[in-house]
Amino acid sequence: MLVWGIDKKIFNTEDYKLNNNLAVRLAKKKFNMMCKFYTSVKPKNILTFLKMNREIWKSFKGDGLDLGGGIGLVSSIIATKKKVNKIYCLEIVKNAVLKCQPITKKKILSSKENKVISVLGSFKNIELDKSSIDFCIAWDSLHHADNIIKTLSEVKKVLKKKGKFIIVDRAHDNHTPDSEIRRMRNIVYSKEFLKLNYLPTNKILTRKMNGEREYRYKDWESFFKKKGFKIEKRLIMKERHKSVLNKRNDDILRKKLLILILVNF
Repeated sequence: MLVWGIDKKIFNTEDYKLNNNLAVRLAKKKFNMMCKFYTSVKPKNILTFLKMNREIWKSFKGDGLDLGGGIGLVSSIIATKKKVNKIYCLEIVKNAVLKCQPITKKKILSSKENKVISVLGSFKNIELDKSSIDFCIAWDSLHHADNIIKTLSEVKKVLKKKGKFIIVDRAHDNHTPDSEIRRMRNIVYSKEFLKLNYLPTNKILTRKMNGEREYRYKDWESFFKKKGFKIEKRLIMKERHKSVLNKRNDDILRKKLLILILVNF
């Protein structure tokens, strides 16, 4: 395991404390249960999702970096590709790195578990050589960055000129007002959520306190363009519920996870 510089203030945030406690408890359960309650997605579904577009799957080759790798699920699945030499799995939650990642790497990669290098650290301080990474992926994690512009600067620094940056995250229609963004962030979690995450059911915890941020399509585009990234491909995936499938977005995207492939100029 590698350790990179971390701002210790993060240890006092609600989202860090929740995930750190959750990780140590889930590490004692079966692998499938750990995946279900920490990532909310099965390994086979991650693989199917990443293979959905041939260009995305082809991007994974050489040396990679996984931002906010959690229990190491996405990193390990990508590392099953023969063309991937190694992937740095960067995660700030200590127990996710120490307790969960070894389990995941062993389960998915077996004797090749060393292809995934666990890193305890933050988005804002990527301690890799300049232009040393062929690809970077952020699966449902980039919206948690407290300084997304700084994070993108760090990614651009370590990514090779023709390297790919794949982001899987959510996005909202461009006409979504600021008032709705604030409303979503101030939603208080239910007692059921608190119980599933081993928290007191009388605790008041909002999505904002849990590190959740909500961005519109134009917000994401603004972030990327500001740091000199070119948006190469965008895909939208919707839930299967008919009320969602029939709803049109206002960013000319036909197919609510947002996938972007980015490449440096």
